Amino acid sequence: MDMLIGGTRIGGTSWIDVINPATEEWIDCVPAAGETELELALQSAQEGFAEWSAMTVFQRNQVLYRYAALVEEHREELQLLLCQENGKNIKHTAMEFDAVHALFTGYAEKAAHLCGSTLPSGNQMTSAREDLVFTRWEPLGVVACFIPFNFPVDLYAEKAAPALAAGNAVIIKPPTDCPLTVMRLVALLHEAGVPPKAAQVVTGRGGTVGDKLIADPRVAAISLTGSTEVGTASYQKAAPNLTRVFLELGGNDAFIVNGDADIDLAVSEAILGRMGNCGQTCCASKRFIVHRSVEQEFIGKLIERLKQIKLGDPQNPELDEGCMISPEAAEYVVEQIQHTQRQGAVCALGGELYDRVYVQPTVLTGVTAEMDIASDLEIFGPVFPVIPFDTQEEAIKIANQSCYGLMGAVFSQNLQTAMTVASQMQCGGVVINGASDFRSSEMPFGGYKKSGLGREGILHTLCEMMQEKSYVLKQVF
Repeated sequence: MDMLIGGTRIGGTSWIDVINPATEEWIDCVPAAGETELELALQSAQEGFAEWSAMTVFQRNQVLYRYAALVEEHREELQLLLCQENGKNIKHTAMEFDAVHALFTGYAEKAAHLCGSTLPSGNQMTSAREDLVFTRWEPLGVVACFIPFNFPVDLYAEKAAPALAAGNAVIIKPPTDCPLTVMRLVALLHEAGVPPKAAQVVTGRGGTVGDKLIADPRVAAISLTGSTEVGTASYQKAAPNLTRVFLELGGNDAFIVNGDADIDLAVSEAILGRMGNCGQTCCASKRFIVHRSVEQEFIGKLIERLKQIKLGDPQNPELDEGCMISPEAAEYVVEQIQHTQRQGAVCALGGELYDRVYVQPTVLTGVTAEMDIASDLEIFGPVFPVIPFDTQEEAIKIANQSCYGLMGAVFSQNLQTAMTVASQMQCGGVVINGASDFRSSEMPFGGYKKSGLGREGILHTLCEMMQEKSYVLKQVF
């Protein structure tokens, strides 16, 4: 599948294969963009921005509404493509396309009602009673959007929808492992009426494509979801130009189970929040901090439930989950499990790799607060480390000792206890009596500490994709 640059389809001198991770079958290939293609994309984006931003909000919104409807028309084929290239179970692909519709229509509605302000014209230093001061929201320019592999469709929409609704042009960099669905979605943007130069897609390795886009002064903003290491490097590369940078990065979310918690509910939510997408979720609950009085009950019920989970063919909706994104990703998870065992943890369930891309649901017991997994070792797979605690203060200390702070969860049947714990957790959001992988289209989603910068969500991001300008009319009264 060719890139979409400058209003035309463009190939490359070298190509990257896209492989179905579950079957090892070749699906397609995409170009590895070089300097020539990236330069063309950057030049074209300036023209695309001028054309798209010149349209009225109403005109742009009509295009975005048509786009949302068009994606719905192609939903079935797109869901199958995502399943094939990503390994996500087919039944779990639906929520990503639900997000596309919610985000593009939601941001269009938000843009239609984003208003400036009329300000007092004078202060103690002046007496300008004849002056009028007001503000307007204006687009930034070109926004480079970097999409991860784990939720490529959803996170494409989280970035492209606010950028386009604000009047910006976008350059989309899809994930290398599974770029095809995002590329099709960008093609549908053109079909809906977005000027081709205002929405381009470039493919290739992040180190080549990313470095060029991030460091270029013609890029006004960068929106990236990825690892903290990649985010930190990107932030540094963008700094010389003072480019706006929005980062949604790693997480090692704490899941605190108090002694008075509903254990059946906690176990159910733990599985829901950790097994989804085979554990490849930034805001998945990853550290299970359980009061010692209910630790054994929690572990016993967790193991019993996990034994019933069915992994396998992603295209079979009768199964619970599909596979990991690649054999390398699966092998790395097993290496991290073994590292934690060497530090003293006990593998009470699972811990093995089979059929290259499937990691057994794994429960690690005997985990202490001093182990890497209890702080900064983020495992992107179906692993449940259980860390016991005795006091509320101890639980909060363990939860906050991580360099990450994306989301969190706390379980208690006492709302006051739950709220007290939640208020002391250093993270961007806390779910009470539910897993931490909660994200609505509206909420300001993002993290504390090394989990990122900025927030994504309809209530917040549109303004981050724009700038507020003051206009002063002298002596108009």
